[in-house]
Amino acid sequence: MLDKLLTSLFSMRWMTVGLILFLVGIGAATFIESIYGIQSAKILIYNATWFEILLVYLSLNLLSNIFKHKMFQREKIAMFSFHLSFLIILY
Repeated sequence: MLDKLLTSLFSMRWMTVGLILFLVGIGAATFIESIYGIQSAKILIYNATWFEILLVYLSLNLLSNIFKHKMFQREKIAMFSFHLSFLIILY
C-alpha cells in the first residue's frame, strides 16, 4: 500500500500539478512584486513554507524520475544532465 502511494505521489501527473502550482506561485509573486515591491513578494511567496515544500517535492520528483527512467546510462546522458541542471538550479 505504501509502495502504491509513493508511486502515485511521484507520478508524472502529480509532477505536472506541482509545476502548475509553481508557475502560479511565481506568477503571483511577479504581480505582487510589481505592485507592492520586492519585500512583499519575498515574504508572501518566496519565503513561505508552502513554496519551500513545493520546491522540495519537485526536487524529489526529479530525483525519482532520474532513477525510475535510468537516466544515468550513457544513452540518456543528455536527459540526465537536463534534469540534474534543474536540481542544481533549485539549490
